[in-house]
Amino acid sequence: MKRLHLKLCLLAVLGIFSTSCNDEFLEESPKGVVTPEVLADESGADFLLIGAYSLIDGFSAGGPGGAGEASATNWVWGDVPSDDMHRGDQTGGWSSINLIERFEVDPNNPWVGGLWAANYDGISRANDVLRVLRVAGEAIPSDKAKQLESEARWLRAWFHFQLQSKIERVPYITEDVAASEVPNDRPIWDDIEADLQWGIDNNMDATPSEVGRASRWAAKALKARVHMFQNEFAQAKPLLDDIIDNGPFTLMPHFYDNHDEEKQNNAESIFEVQYTVNDGTGGGENAGSDHRTLFPRGSDVGLCCAYSAPTFDLFNAFKVDDDGLPLLDTFQDDLLLEDYGIKDTEEFTPTDVLLDPRVDWTIARRGIPFLDWGPMSGGDWMLDQAGMGPFLNTKIMFWKRNFKTISINTPTWSAGLNGNNFRLFRLSHIILWRAEVAVEENDLGTAKDMVNMIRERASDDIVMGKVANTTFKAGEPIIIDENLPAANYKMGLYTSFPDQDYARKAVRHETRLEFALEGLRFQDLVRWGIVTSTINKYLDSELADGRLPWIQGANFKDGRNDHFPVPQSQIDLRPDVLQQDPNY
Repeated sequence: MKRLHLKLCLLAVLGIFSTSCNDEFLEESPKGVVTPEVLADESGADFLLIGAYSLIDGFSAGGPGGAGEASATNWVWGDVPSDDMHRGDQTGGWSSINLIERFEVDPNNPWVGGLWAANYDGISRANDVLRVLRVAGEAIPSDKAKQLESEARWLRAWFHFQLQSKIERVPYITEDVAASEVPNDRPIWDDIEADLQWGIDNNMDATPSEVGRASRWAAKALKARVHMFQNEFAQAKPLLDDIIDNGPFTLMPHFYDNHDEEKQNNAESIFEVQYTVNDGTGGGENAGSDHRTLFPRGSDVGLCCAYSAPTFDLFNAFKVDDDGLPLLDTFQDDLLLEDYGIKDTEEFTPTDVLLDPRVDWTIARRGIPFLDWGPMSGGDWMLDQAGMGPFLNTKIMFWKRNFKTISINTPTWSAGLNGNNFRLFRLSHIILWRAEVAVEENDLGTAKDMVNMIRERASDDIVMGKVANTTFKAGEPIIIDENLPAANYKMGLYTSFPDQDYARKAVRHETRLEFALEGLRFQDLVRWGIVTSTINKYLDSELADGRLPWIQGANFKDGRNDHFPVPQSQIDLRPDVLQQDPNY
């Protein structure tokens, strides 16, 4: 008991078995504290497990991660520092995130501290489950105990993965160690893999007993992802093949089905972070609170706070040639700026350049229907178009027909809070990771077929509704021809990948387009080994001609900005155990 309490105090996480951190407490049995023995049965262990699951969205009301620092959507760490997203809104808000976008993070940045604390809170909860299982012994049937342990280990692996993929030096904390003594002197990929493999080897359920629990397929998907981060393609391949060939998953008919609140937990989903609203909690704590500020402003929608602004670079990445294929090397040429710097009352017509149809299911832009909310009317949907650019995020939005049903129905400043799940792993991830493996094996035919599978699915995902208006003045009627496509779309299939270099670019570009604004991009650039060259080229293009003044001067430092530092507060707690990343 003393060891457990010391661990939780020094990590500054709130485990269920401790309440304070004074020396006297270490010498006596505290009152009002739930001990492992009290919960040492099936219902008690499952109770603790649900508590661990509750942190998978990275959000804890009033606790670590309460601002979304450890969000499963990863928008702060995977999108903001990438070439896909600007932080958005205005320069005065959330300055800590501004520093992430400008590559000026230091060990005292509170968002780094929140990332660390929230994930170790989740790890602590998973370890509590494992401790109770040890105490319970035969009181829990063996098959049930193994399932509970498999899920707890999956969660422990996930929380550690969230840390290791962003901070190079993190300790792996298990249920049987003194956390205060565990150094961060090595990568922890093998530990993550071992926890996941334990569940696979011990017959973790392939079909969970309840929606939202991790399955054996989720363990294989996460383990494959871990191997991809290490360029261990041979180890990832059988896991990916097993999911594709033997898993119960099929691609949904449409690309946009995976962001539709009416099609949650669908045939493509391997694991979803479950969100709910209007469930009696009042404040929407079980909703997607980790991205409560990303929705459009403006009288047409009236939500908050436009903290998700897709980049010019991302929009231009959707340009295609006459065959409907991406401009892999030239999409940044003749950069399309759409209505940047143009008021909604001034004339503007969207580009007629050929575009991949997924663009308008990903990015909201002026003159294009925004789901069923009507056409996006321009800069009046945000506060600072000059600073953030002219685009908004469509993927995180819900249909207007579900307003206050799938979204929160109580008065709140964050009325965009909604119950649309986040698809953490889905079959399209698996297919494109398998395409990556094929490229590295020089199996270019398989890589092409995998990419074409994804492209063909999206080929008829046309946003309909041609908007005739060139201005959006107050009181001006909106004229839309619902029988015409909203823009000039074309999607082609690859006939061949002529060489490995071309194939690698094609697969990586496809991965960007398919999963844009889903928190993957920055860490993908890092694991591909191209983050420095890509970000520097992007900054040169994005900020040309003085655009986006509050990001001007951003400077990506090779070898430093590809990962984030250990929080200084944690170094101060254990200066003889934890080491700072030498780049910081």
